Amino acid sequence: MLSPVAASVCPSRGGGQARWEGFFTGHRVWDETRVAESAKRLLGMDTAAVARAAGEVVRPYRAQAGSTAPSLLLHTTTPLLKAFDGDLAALLSGQEPHDVTTYVEARSVYLGTPDDLTLGRTAPWAEAAALRGVPAVDVGDLDHYYLTHALLLMAEAHEERADTPLRQVIDWLRDRPDAVVRLYALDVETQIFLLWLLRRTGLAELATDANSPAVATEWNRKNHIHPTVADARAMPASARELSPEELLAAEQRLGRAHRRLGLTVPVLPGYTIARTGVDRDAFVADVLDAAALLRTRYGLSRAALKPADAGDGARIVGNLDLADTDRLAAEARTAHAVGDDHLLEAWVTFLTVSLGDEEGGPPGSPPARRVPVVPSGHIRHGQVAEGLTLQMLDGYSWRGNDYVDEAGWTALGLPRDAYRTVRAALEAVREAFRGPQSVADGSYGGLVTGGIDFAVGRLGGAFGDRLLVGAIDFNLSAHGAESLRTFRDRAREQGIDEPYAATRVFLPPADRTLHQMAATARSMAAPGALLEAVACVPRRWGMVAATGAGPAVAAARAEALVAALTAPGPRPSSADPRPRPTGPRP
Repeated sequence: MLSPVAASVCPSRGGGQARWEGFFTGHRVWDETRVAESAKRLLGMDTAAVARAAGEVVRPYRAQAGSTAPSLLLHTTTPLLKAFDGDLAALLSGQEPHDVTTYVEARSVYLGTPDDLTLGRTAPWAEAAALRGVPAVDVGDLDHYYLTHALLLMAEAHEERADTPLRQVIDWLRDRPDAVVRLYALDVETQIFLLWLLRRTGLAELATDANSPAVATEWNRKNHIHPTVADARAMPASARELSPEELLAAEQRLGRAHRRLGLTVPVLPGYTIARTGVDRDAFVADVLDAAALLRTRYGLSRAALKPADAGDGARIVGNLDLADTDRLAAEARTAHAVGDDHLLEAWVTFLTVSLGDEEGGPPGSPPARRVPVVPSGHIRHGQVAEGLTLQMLDGYSWRGNDYVDEAGWTALGLPRDAYRTVRAALEAVREAFRGPQSVADGSYGGLVTGGIDFAVGRLGGAFGDRLLVGAIDFNLSAHGAESLRTFRDRAREQGIDEPYAATRVFLPPADRTLHQMAATARSMAAPGALLEAVACVPRRWGMVAATGAGPAVAAARAEALVAALTAPGPRPSSADPRPRPTGPRP
């Protein structure tokens, strides 16, 4: 049984307190001043100089077919996505937090091989590394929520001639100059750490599978999708004579993505509410103005208030009545306190699809259920990845993916035109970061990985009953669907012919371990199929994967595996003689 860190009291920005319990790290988080101080100590640079330097010597890596390079796995969630804020907000509201930093570390080990090296410090991460035979360096610092803050503190100690585990990382990289650093996001903390590693190893440059610093810091958020309220208000009166589709296209051309990159993709009606330098009253007024625009321009009655910098559905407030100005103002005041830009975006009645309980699924599979059609497409190694994935959601939180190609999509009864619209949008996103405007923006060629989520559904109002497709989230960093795509790669390597696959995220019981999950997956795998356990953070987050001859079969198997893993009763034996990893292989 894996043990979380000792419970403690965590203060919040508003002066309140929350009991920090059941997490595998503490709640210490650096502010921007402390990060800047670390840059000075380690590099003699301010953070602006760090970004420029990283842009010169940290280069995106694009894997070529048939080529492999050893990887340094350095996955940690990022302050850019305010993961800590999301976990703390869940505690304060009485919801179950995800422990995002732990599950990002733990699931990243699935991407590794015995030829790689992984960095981490949490118990679920260590269990995953031991189970998969991936050499590991245990950083040991469980006080800090973000792994990067722990690494920077350790690098400072290393500079003071302390004997730290980072010596193993430096030696490993020095012996493998062709290694690729696999990252969750290339935020400023990671840039500082990588530049410091470069100095310590004496290497001229480092390759990463992350997006360039410009893409990682400027475009890995949602505030470029829609125009600001002010820009939308400034449109000429003649805009009111346009059809809703023409008006929506005209508004999108006012958004930052179109202005700076020339990007045009299908979107939903919505507006960006700027937060930086804006006081609370002005922020609230902009939210109310955005609501009025959605009502008067598109005849809409409901919307979602979404943070621009959050991931995994954190802090979204949905299905808001646009006529309820008191509720809107109250939610705006709460949003203002967190500090990031927000979007007020049209509420969608999603198209739904039935998944699970299909022929080919195991006996006793959970009954089929209808789920919203929220497809995601991905950029992988700088290219648009094959197929799409259907996201599984629990409220606004992501709970897995189902791989579909066009044949699988239409076999589920979904409209072919919607599939092709999403695929075309993905190509447009990739091309925008390779076009002439991206050169001036500083982001040319910097998009290597990422996921874009889409809504498929109806808005009503001026759009009537028409089915629409719109991009609703740009996650231009590492993402959970990479686990699904890696699983499909491994299934093919093992000679599994089934072309479809599904992952499911769930809450493992407190006494569940990854070893137990793996044993259960092996016992339930049908001949010619593959079932695997990806990660386990007890009480917080687990993931499993399954193949299938069709999307519904894969979904049914994944759901059945989750049902078995969460059922009451004795746990399967999972004795494993392999020790906790302590360092890289020679």
